Amino acid sequence: MAQRIPIQLHVGHALQWLGTLYRNPADALKEHVSNAIDEHLKARLAGTALARCRVVFTLDRRSVTVDYPYAMTRREFETALLRVADSVKRTGAAPAVGRLGIGIFSFQQIGRKCTFYSRKTAASETLEVVLKEGRDEAQVETARAKDRLDAPGLRVVISDLKFDPTRPRGPLAPDILRRFLAEKFDAYLREGWLEIVIVCGVGEFLVQPQRVALPRLFGKLRTLPLAADPSKVIRLDLYFDPSGKGRVAVRHQGVVVVEHLGGLAAYGIEETAWGQGHVRGHLDADFLTPLPARTSFDENADWVAFLDVLDRYAPTLGAQVDTHLTAHREKQLSDLERRALRIARDILDLEEFRDLALPGGLAKRGRPTPADKPPDGSAPGRPKTRTTPKDPGRTPSPRGRRIGYREVPFEDGSRAHSRFVAGVVEANTLHPDYQRAARATESRVAYAALLIGKETIAFNDRTGLAGDFLEKLLDFHFRLLAERPWRGRKPKEATDEAEQIALPEE
Repeated sequence: MAQRIPIQLHVGHALQWLGTLYRNPADALKEHVSNAIDEHLKARLAGTALARCRVVFTLDRRSVTVDYPYAMTRREFETALLRVADSVKRTGAAPAVGRLGIGIFSFQQIGRKCTFYSRKTAASETLEVVLKEGRDEAQVETARAKDRLDAPGLRVVISDLKFDPTRPRGPLAPDILRRFLAEKFDAYLREGWLEIVIVCGVGEFLVQPQRVALPRLFGKLRTLPLAADPSKVIRLDLYFDPSGKGRVAVRHQGVVVVEHLGGLAAYGIEETAWGQGHVRGHLDADFLTPLPARTSFDENADWVAFLDVLDRYAPTLGAQVDTHLTAHREKQLSDLERRALRIARDILDLEEFRDLALPGGLAKRGRPTPADKPPDGSAPGRPKTRTTPKDPGRTPSPRGRRIGYREVPFEDGSRAHSRFVAGVVEANTLHPDYQRAARATESRVAYAALLIGKETIAFNDRTGLAGDFLEKLLDFHFRLLAERPWRGRKPKEATDEAEQIALPEE
């Protein structure tokens, strides 16, 4: 006969472990916003909801305090404490953000003690509930007069902190916490009834929904149904992100659970447009089941069906991203060309370059020299008679630039940095010097201006040899930057990146 051994559980240690399931302190602190949202949704069904659900975080060195307008009775606290990891919200009529019944212990990610002050109605007393890290019991009593709340609501005070929440670069720094909460609760903030405020010292920070000014993807398509069950749908809100740093989040009941699809290893999602950085936004999948502390989702049949939908639409998303990328790169190159030509023209307009003719008639903007004045004393640029053609390099023009710039791969084997073809300076994108300069916009602009100057000097050569010597000079210049002969102490004039090209002041 098999022996049955009862499983013993150290409740205090288990509760401490449950309270540290969250990814970071901000993730644990958001549980109180989730609770406030759940109470507001429940009150809305009952017809007792307030016009605005205001959640206020107050951070100081000794405590973190959270205030919101929906309180709990003694019976509700008892139920929550007696049903840990079995939330009553699972069976509620209102859609609930919280489902696991462990949020009450999330304080252990931040401090060792948590005190709840709760006043359900204007006629009721303020209830005080104290929880401590590692303890398997809660202390419940009526609050002392100095701790009583002036109005109905709930106050959560986390004390005996494990770090200083007012530290500028800490995990609960106001700006970091503001961005985190804005991303997590974007859907509810946009509805207008949720308001989150962070108070730190004399500063007060209002958490506002994220502003998106990017091209929308998937056009008017807003939902993707599951193939096996069309009643279960994925809601879309996606945008093209030219920075390549975009993230696609997955939300459950309006709250972010998976922050970035690209971070989901072993599914192949990170290799598609969903996870490669040029898509920003979120997917709402309320039919999925969050894991404890909402760190991910249960990998059940719904999760597999969710991945199948993403896989089916990945080619469509990839094609849209490619179209936007092409348009963005063309605009980016046009802006780069305009800036590089302006810089090159300003430099070539200096006195030491006045004798150069500019290829294609790149206009100089300076005043004409005395040699430009016609012999009869008439106004510059307006001679009464002209027997010789204008020198395009010495004639001012209101039209500005008349030379082009583009970046193209040269034929195999070519080591040239650039060439001048039919009025266009072409940069060789296969050259290692270009590839180093293209890492940053400013160095790329300076590199383009440098090539325009090189081709201008070569244009003025009648022997046909200057171009080759200028190429060697460029090779020498970039090799010198790459070699960094100053080992050890770096001179003040040296930049952080060896290959960076300094832009002239404009």
